[in-house]
Amino acid sequence: MGLELIKAAVGRAEFHRLLDSGGGYRLERFGSVITARPDPNALWERRLPDSEWEGAHAWFHTERRFGSSHWERRTPLPQPWLVKHGALTLELALTPFKHTGVFPEHESSWNWMHQRLQAWSARHGQRRARVLNLFAYTGAASLAAAAAGAEVCHLDASREVVAWGRRNQSHSGLDQAPIRWITDDAGDFLRREIRRGRHYDAIVLDPPAYGRDPKGQVFRFESHVGPLLADCRRLLADEADFLLLHAYSMGYSAGVLGELMAAHLPAAAIELGELRLDEEPRPGLPSRQLPCSVMARWTAA
Repeated sequence: MGLELIKAAVGRAEFHRLLDSGGGYRLERFGSVITARPDPNALWERRLPDSEWEGAHAWFHTERRFGSSHWERRTPLPQPWLVKHGALTLELALTPFKHTGVFPEHESSWNWMHQRLQAWSARHGQRRARVLNLFAYTGAASLAAAAAGAEVCHLDASREVVAWGRRNQSHSGLDQAPIRWITDDAGDFLRREIRRGRHYDAIVLDPPAYGRDPKGQVFRFESHVGPLLADCRRLLADEADFLLLHAYSMGYSAGVLGELMAAHLPAAAIELGELRLDEEPRPGLPSRQLPCSVMARWTAA
């Protein structure tokens, strides 16, 4: 298993920039909107003056100063609030859990998937690659796969975020792309797909540390990700190309993900990495990166 550092390319102003970090917070620009939100990895000192931070359009406060959302909106935000990533247009919003509807550190994964799927299509002619995206959130990975010509099954337990993903499909001009939008528990869905005899050429998983579906079923990473990988193994097609797994907010290293993959998937290449965001460069200061999550990706021989 090779260890590599995966950095998100965040130079595009229209998508995302990490302007500064430190003191347990990150200062970011998404399109035209600047946000300040907590990040436990930002243990160092901030580089920008307080006046720059005070100019943020929205602050997420860890204490409940602003109701259940914790967001202090200092100026009105665009409605809809849209950002561009390549051919994709993504809708953002301030969510109660400090997120904005997109994880910018996943950009490198979207680009990697897109390239892998394009190469797969070149080898297989007219047949579309079949991609399963679990815990798929608002659909950026699903849309990146669809834009590469894949047939996508997008699954999340939240009806709200599945509807959000559908809007992103429309924003991106991909209404005719073959995407199945499904609201369900990941484990229940996998077991039904196994009984149906379905197979996929690529699988993406982005599970939370802890979650609960609308039926009240609880998901815990440490208890459930192993069985999920075992079921995913049964759904991989004979000519499957890759399985991509992200993990964050739980303290596990990329090596843990790699060993889980090795235990449940056929012998093949497994790459490990840490997803980081490059901070905006400052003259005379060394470059700085903010660690965000870890990943492991299995690719067929």
